[in-house]
Amino acid sequence: MRLSFLFLVFTLFCIQCTSIAKRQEYEDSLRAYKKANLDKAIEYLPTEERKGFISVLERAHLEFLKGGSDYKNLEKIANESKERLRFSASRSLKSFFYMETEEGYYASEAEIIYLHILLGLYYVRAGDYEKGKIQARYAGNLLSGEWSAEGQFDDPTLRLLLASLWLTTDSIEEAKVDFRRASQLKPHSATLRAMANDRYAPNEEFMLIFGGPGAEPEMDPSAHLNFIRGLRNLKFRQTGKQSQLTLIDVSGKTSLVLEKDTLGWYERHLIRDNEISELIQDSKYFQLVSASALKEGTKGTVKVTGAILASGTIVALGAGVVYGGAEIQSKELAGVGVAIMIAGFKLGAKWIETSYDDARRNIRKDLDISDEYRYVRFFPEYVWIGKSKAALTNPQLILSQETLPYVLSPAMGKRKVRFGFFPDNQRP
Repeated sequence: MRLSFLFLVFTLFCIQCTSIAKRQEYEDSLRAYKKANLDKAIEYLPTEERKGFISVLERAHLEFLKGGSDYKNLEKIANESKERLRFSASRSLKSFFYMETEEGYYASEAEIIYLHILLGLYYVRAGDYEKGKIQARYAGNLLSGEWSAEGQFDDPTLRLLLASLWLTTDSIEEAKVDFRRASQLKPHSATLRAMANDRYAPNEEFMLIFGGPGAEPEMDPSAHLNFIRGLRNLKFRQTGKQSQLTLIDVSGKTSLVLEKDTLGWYERHLIRDNEISELIQDSKYFQLVSASALKEGTKGTVKVTGAILASGTIVALGAGVVYGGAEIQSKELAGVGVAIMIAGFKLGAKWIETSYDDARRNIRKDLDISDEYRYVRFFPEYVWIGKSKAALTNPQLILSQETLPYVLSPAMGKRKVRFGFFPDNQRP
C-alpha cells in the first residue's frame, strides 16, 4: 500500500514535467466548433496528450457527430477504464470511482459514463448491436451505483443519451427505464414523462441534438473550504443561447424540446478531485501563492518607494519655489510653489494607489489556474430531443425561420435515432 501511495505521488509530480493542452491550444479548434465546422475543429485539436484520455475522447466525440466510424482508440481507453474501475471497486477506496490515467488525468464520472455510451453508439453504427448493448448495460450500472464518497452520480442528460443507445439496439423497454429515470430527475418535464410511456412505433425516428459551444472554467475566488483552496476555486460558465429549434423535412415540421443542462457534469468534476491530488495541488498552490505575493510585494515596495521619492522631490521643488517667492516678496511665485506642493502630494497618493491595484491584479492573474484546468471539452451544455412519426427525408434545423450552421448525422440503429449538433452561440 505504501509503495502504491508513493507511486501515485510520483506520477502526479511527473506529469508537471510533461506538456499538457491549455486553453490557448484549443482556441482555433473551439472557434471552428462554434461555427459547426467539425472538420476544422478536429484538424485544429491540440497535439499535446494526443494518445491520452482527454484527447481520445474529444476526438471520438467530434468524429461521431461528423458521422465517423473509427472507434479503436476509444475502445482501448474504455477497456483500460473498466480494468481500473474494477480494481477500485474491489478495494472500496471511497473516491476512487475513477483512477488516474497514464498521463496523470483524473477522469470524471460523467466523462467515463459518456465514454461507454459513445462507444456503444459507435458499435451500433458499425452494425454490432450486441456490443452496443454491453456498453449500455455497463453505463447503466455506473449511473445506478454508489461508487464514490459523494454518493450516486445520476444525470438526466446522460440518461437521455443512454436511452437513445438502447433505442438504436431495439431495446425499447430498457430505453423506457432510462427515460423514466430522466423524468424522475426532472419531474417538471412533460416531454420526458411522455417519452417514458410512449409505444415507439417501428417507423418513428428519434432525434437528439447536442447544443451549446461548451462550458469554460473561470476563476471564482471565495472564502469557503480553506484559504488556499478558496483562492484557487473555479466555476464553469455556459454561454449557449438555449434557443427554440424546429426540424423540418419534406413531410413538415417536427418540434424539438430543449432539455437542460449538463452543468452538473462540470460541478461534480470540480469537487471530485482525488484526495491525494488535492493535497499535492494545495501544496504546490501554496508555493505559487507565496511566490506571487513575494514577487508583487517586492515590486510594490519598489514602486511605493519610488512614488514617495518622486512625490517628495516634487514637494521639495514646490517648497523651494515658495521660499524663492518669499525671498523676493512675490505672492504669485509663492502661490505657484504651494500649487506644486499640493500636486506633488496628490500625484504621490495616486501612484501609491496604482501600485497597490497593479499588485492585486498581478496576484490574481498569477493564481488564476482556469487556463490550465484539465477536462474534456466539446461536451453539450444541453440537448434538444424530438420524435417524428415517420423516417425523415433531408431534414434541416431552423431557428426563427433562419438556417444557421449545424450538423445532422444520418439516422442509425434498428430503431432510427438521428444525432446532431447546433452551437447555438449566434449573436442577437
